[in-house]
Amino acid sequence: MSTARLIDPVLQRMEAVEREAKRLSGLIVLDGRFAPALTQETFDVENPGNGEIIGAAPRCRADDVDRAVQVAHRAFAKWARIPARERGALLLKAADRLEAEREGLAQLSSLETGNALATQTRGEATTMVDIFRFFAGLAGELKGVTVPRADGVFLYTKREPLGVVGAIIPWNAPLMQTATKTAAALAAGNTVVLKTAEQAPLAVLKCFEILQSVLPPGVANAISGFGEEAGQALCEHPLVRKVTFTGSSAVGARILHAVADKIVPVTAELGGKNPNIVMADADIERAAKGVIAGLRLQRQGQSCTAGTRIYLHDDVYEPVMERVLAAIPTFRIGNPLDDATQVGSIISRTQRDRVERYVAMARKTPGAKILIGGERPSDPELANGYFYTTTLIEGVPASSPVCRDEIFGPVATVSRWTDFESVLAEANDSAFGLAAVLWTENLRAAFDFVDRIEAGFVQVNQFSVAEANIEYGGTKLSGTGRELSAESLVNHFTWPKTVIVNTAAQ
Repeated sequence: MSTARLIDPVLQRMEAVEREAKRLSGLIVLDGRFAPALTQETFDVENPGNGEIIGAAPRCRADDVDRAVQVAHRAFAKWARIPARERGALLLKAADRLEAEREGLAQLSSLETGNALATQTRGEATTMVDIFRFFAGLAGELKGVTVPRADGVFLYTKREPLGVVGAIIPWNAPLMQTATKTAAALAAGNTVVLKTAEQAPLAVLKCFEILQSVLPPGVANAISGFGEEAGQALCEHPLVRKVTFTGSSAVGARILHAVADKIVPVTAELGGKNPNIVMADADIERAAKGVIAGLRLQRQGQSCTAGTRIYLHDDVYEPVMERVLAAIPTFRIGNPLDDATQVGSIISRTQRDRVERYVAMARKTPGAKILIGGERPSDPELANGYFYTTTLIEGVPASSPVCRDEIFGPVATVSRWTDFESVLAEANDSAFGLAAVLWTENLRAAFDFVDRIEAGFVQVNQFSVAEANIEYGGTKLSGTGRELSAESLVNHFTWPKTVIVNTAAQ
């Protein structure tokens, strides 16, 4: 038997991806190429699956931010004048290049996020390509309108790009977020400076490296750094004319404060604590699968749309929970780069500590009961990574932080209910308003729920995630603005200009 056959294929994959991580370490993407940052400081990038350091990223501050913004500002003048359909054609070419590299991008993202390759990052890479293609096709749809006026007076509107867009993305789905922020901005004629997430900068840098092979220099730039340093400097920079951010509500509020003096538009897709409600007449099998889908196990619950407040009508509580509790242990937790793995690791020790604090809080709550999970996996091969079992807790009062805070991990609460008005009121009694799901066979009840629930992304009898051409966003502390739709492209990445031309004889 050859030596190659004796080598573990997962180990081979990890070694190859780690080499790529080292290649990308210590660099930013600026003015069409990889470049060293001005700063000499770096921070480590960790593999959350085993706790090992896989690379480093520059700790950019205001001077690096200024350099990147100045480059993007210079590139904007030419990029904005390129006919919209030609910009779209370039973005289509970029999508093709990204598609050709999507397996490598998926593996690299899996390495640095801990998300499972088979169930999350491969699909995310495909979604990334689809988002680029979607907005590329919309580039030529940036039209104004004509307004009837008196003879000799021509009144029309046109859409203008904003300028330099500052984009700040999170670590939980960096490939998709890169496409969401970048593709729409570029299609509209803006240029971009994107700050990567501290925990997961490398796959995004590789995306931007690929973009440079198609786009003019300076149009798409990527830097790394901490939010309070690079992120704040990016938001406050006078040449940044739009900020688009996905992350926590607390950081979103700080960003809105940071740009207030400049009076520039902000799209902020923030947190969620989303209700997943099962009615007495719901299809049991379908609802149980929907509850499981809502846990977002492929991201270890690290999803702002996760259905982490589960409300089951008393008549269906036992049969639904029986199916859910039987299914959860069948999801294999393991090395994120192993094709057999369905559930990976939490992003960091800090985030796992946060999850454990909330579970400990629930344990101390009178009447609360851990139905499943509530601990680290027992497999010794996972001991060095930030793994945690999927945890369902019943009997936690609605006033508890466990029910009210966005934990952002594999933890959900389960509650019984009998009165719809009461459960609807409890679902709406939240600082968040991102997503909500209802399971019912009653059409009237479904539309009543749709009308009265305070959430921006509402589903009935399904649990799907955001994708191209499905407008996405929330209300209350879940943010402002919308993404992933034609309307969001026009309304959030261009500004309207009204023009009146009077050719009438005087």
